[in-house]
Amino acid sequence: MPATEGITLRYDGVLYRPPSESQSLLLQATIGCSYNKCSYCAMYQDREFRVRDVAEVKADIDEGANYRFRRVFLCDGDALVAPTPFLEEVLTYMQEKMPFVDRVGVYGDCRSILKKKPDELKRLAALKLGIVYHGIESGDDTVLKSVKKGATSAQVIDAGKRVKDAGIQYSAIVMLGIGGRNRWKEHALETARVLNAIQPDFIGVLTTMVVEDTPLRKAQASGKFVLPSRIGLLEELKVLLENLKLKRGLLTTGHASNYMPLRVVFPYQREEAVAKLSDVIERKDETVLKPEWMRGL
Repeated sequence: MPATEGITLRYDGVLYRPPSESQSLLLQATIGCSYNKCSYCAMYQDREFRVRDVAEVKADIDEGANYRFRRVFLCDGDALVAPTPFLEEVLTYMQEKMPFVDRVGVYGDCRSILKKKPDELKRLAALKLGIVYHGIESGDDTVLKSVKKGATSAQVIDAGKRVKDAGIQYSAIVMLGIGGRNRWKEHALETARVLNAIQPDFIGVLTTMVVEDTPLRKAQASGKFVLPSRIGLLEELKVLLENLKLKRGLLTTGHASNYMPLRVVFPYQREEAVAKLSDVIERKDETVLKPEWMRGL
């Protein structure tokens, strides 16, 4: 995403943030992604990962304090991997200079979350770290291995529970289609299993878009990976929803990559959403789906 409009903070490279952080101040705490090996991802390929100098981050906070953003999102790809003392210093300074900020968000993954001890996460929560977005992509170990995610489903569950136990909201990001045509159902069922074990506060659904210059694109070109059809992707989402047993939570498909927008409050709206998907699938009505030219990452 482009830098926050009208704000003159210093940014290195293109920034990415969750759709729900569209009204947040984007503050770059780290540059790039510390892992950067997922087979489907072409982000951050033009830069090496590093934690920014804390003085630079503080200078950006000084600038951001001139605007009354209620929320801040720490970029880049997995800023939670930064050392805890660094994050504590940044968040403490932010509280001093921007006391009007209600919540700070960040991307995290199994490596960055499980690297933190429970008490470290609780300390960060006390400094207004309010939500961690975790791109789990799938709960199927076979799929996780094939896309080189670098984590197992057991580690995903451990990481999600650790975030929630610290009093931080947990938003799981999953990818429709990442299991391909051969493993779409296992992917949907196993992802539901993992999400049921974690009980996330939010679930953000994306649809796989095969990007040039990625290993997944090479797999597609060789025929080893085949995306499900558009109706097939809806069927995958339907199976996921049918098997989600959340006591509470919100699932959205508002990301630009998706073909059909849904906002499902659990447990109340699950059956309604399943019925809506079933109707489109049974009628094979692709006229209600977003055209390709409107999709994006």
